[in-house]
Amino acid sequence: MNNHQEQPSAWTEVLFHSEDYHPLLKEGLLSRATEFRLCHADGREKTVRQSLVVFRAKGSEEWEDDAPIGRIEAMVLGDDDEEVMPVEVVNLGTSPAGQISVVRQTSEKVVIAFDWEEGKIDIPLAKQTSDGYELSKADVADGKPILCHLTPHATSSMFTLEINLPFLGFTLSAPNGQRVEGNLTIDVSQLDDYTYKFLGNEDDNRFAIHFNDLSLAYQYVWYDDGTLSIRNQRKRMEKVGETRAMGSLKSLLGDAKDALIKHKDQRWRILITDTVAVERKIAAIATDPIALVREAFGAFKEKAEDENALLTELLKKEDNALFQWFWLTDADLAHEHLLDLLDMPTASQDSEGMLAVALLYDRFLAFMKRLRKTSLSHKNGTLADALQTRNNKRRISRTERLFAQHFAGETSLWTTTMEQREEIIKVFRMFDVRIA
Repeated sequence: MNNHQEQPSAWTEVLFHSEDYHPLLKEGLLSRATEFRLCHADGREKTVRQSLVVFRAKGSEEWEDDAPIGRIEAMVLGDDDEEVMPVEVVNLGTSPAGQISVVRQTSEKVVIAFDWEEGKIDIPLAKQTSDGYELSKADVADGKPILCHLTPHATSSMFTLEINLPFLGFTLSAPNGQRVEGNLTIDVSQLDDYTYKFLGNEDDNRFAIHFNDLSLAYQYVWYDDGTLSIRNQRKRMEKVGETRAMGSLKSLLGDAKDALIKHKDQRWRILITDTVAVERKIAAIATDPIALVREAFGAFKEKAEDENALLTELLKKEDNALFQWFWLTDADLAHEHLLDLLDMPTASQDSEGMLAVALLYDRFLAFMKRLRKTSLSHKNGTLADALQTRNNKRRISRTERLFAQHFAGETSLWTTTMEQREEIIKVFRMFDVRIA
């Protein structure tokens, strides 16, 4: 319903069916299958046959039983003298199924045939050839719509349709419709606004995506029903799922932090940022190991009866505050940092109190040893392969050097920046990094 602005008491809605759409056009067209609905402001609705619908050319005062050619108005006949708002529809006069077709196509050009006996056709962006209208992908790379101007013989009143051009291969479009390639940095909040589309044929039916710094590699195989079969390239092309051949970039990439999309000689390198998460991390980044130890001890005193749950809870803090528990040293865990939390003044008054404190501290040290060991083994689900390891040799060496300096007391990982920590943690979790 597109003429709702004046809050009418009754209005017409159009109900298009699948046969009312043509894959090369962006809007539904009037056909014998098209239905209409009479709607009322009080919520009443009634679907009616076309025999209860009248039509007129836009700007005309006369309603007719037969729909004229062009962009017209349709109105359901109301009850008695009820005034009903019309709805706009497009009537080509005949079904477009046999009139609009693809003659040939490549990843850069498409030639379409558009035979319309009801009038004249003009496609400004197309080059007319002997077998149809040739359209170039380069001409619409900036998001410019492909408009087709149609002028019926009967009325000479031009109307316009927008063509949905089916270039072969993978297409990524920005929110403004502009096609994009190359290196992209996209905030996670905008992923739903970017769209992808893949159109294949027997000779060109797949593309690949490498996720999260090449740690995952999937191949997407196109089927003519508009779906993509997702295959794991690292597991003998095992099928891991299906998705649509077009949709939002968010639906394609999921929760990935970065991606490399590859189709033939084209590449899209995408880095996904999260402004909100970055701001939150800056505020919460852990810089004081003693404060972390004291926090862990306070939680241990409260939840020592369920150490497994506490271990899981504390490990989650690593990602939120950008650190690793195994960065702690024995000096950070010294009991003098916990004197007030251990209630030492009270415990020193009798031997039983001192023994209870000693036992509590020993249990805490054992728990922290387990936490640090678990943190040290916290890796991604799939470690990088030998080729990725060779390609990232410098990053691995730099990270190993930082760990060695940290545990030797020469420098401290707690003073590194957010960007440095993200790099250190990413490399540690993806590769087999030696820890001093």
